Amino acid sequence: MCNWIQENAVDLIGHALALLGIIAAALIVVWQLRRQHKSSLALQRDNAREALNLRVYESLLQKVRTLSDANIAAAMYAFGIPPVIEIAQRGRASGYEPSPLNQRVPEFSALHFKAENELAELLVEFEAWAIAFPAHRVFHVALNAAAYDVRQAFPPLFETLLRILPMDPPQEEVDKPTIHQPLPSAAYLSVLKHQVTNYKAAMDKVGSYIHDLTIEAQNNLLSSLFDRTVPPRKPLDPRLRVISTDREKMEELIKYFENETPWGKHQAEINADVAAEVGSKTARGAQKGRPHDEDE
Repeated sequence: MCNWIQENAVDLIGHALALLGIIAAALIVVWQLRRQHKSSLALQRDNAREALNLRVYESLLQKVRTLSDANIAAAMYAFGIPPVIEIAQRGRASGYEPSPLNQRVPEFSALHFKAENELAELLVEFEAWAIAFPAHRVFHVALNAAAYDVRQAFPPLFETLLRILPMDPPQEEVDKPTIHQPLPSAAYLSVLKHQVTNYKAAMDKVGSYIHDLTIEAQNNLLSSLFDRTVPPRKPLDPRLRVISTDREKMEELIKYFENETPWGKHQAEINADVAAEVGSKTARGAQKGRPHDEDE
């Protein structure tokens, strides 16, 4: 047996090397197939992620455009009222009877609440895509803070306009005439201008933040498709806030909105009241559950 092995050693070695080569080749093929499979899965996952990012961006963009249009319509409707009144006042001072004002409080109110509803829908949309756009939180607090300023500016403006703009009769009472208010005095017009300025400034803040949103949404959701980013908004007034999803800036912005804005302070008051109420109920419950002291 040993002689046979020695005589055929060269052939045996050759066959062994061939077998090892076959095994090695098979292992390489298996390794390549596994690698290709993993690469294929990774590619499919990347493609699915890019498709989802595009879907999220398109959904947000649609909401942003609708909100932007509604926001501009409400702000510009209010902004256009004082100049019309001033023109009417100058005409009357020159001896002409001015034409009745065309603006109406119900129309302004409808535009305002449409913008408010569109903003609420955008905030709900954020929640639906939080996993794909985790930086949504900074926009959530920023837009809530801006919306709070709008809600504070609307009631006094609404009440002032009720005393200035004509009031049409209800649709079911078309036989009744439109009630025309006298033109406001210079002092009252000054009050109106101040209220309009406050309202438009708050609405413009919403507009600025949703503009930042379109930029950050592109940079967060689409930059890998186009291999570039969009530069941030640069306001003329450096004191104005620009919403960024840069981690350091984002944390600073969230801290500012939650602690220094009227909305943030109002939220803190609500949270404190709720915490106090919960603590009070807990204490009352513990008091009721405590056994009475036995009579001596």
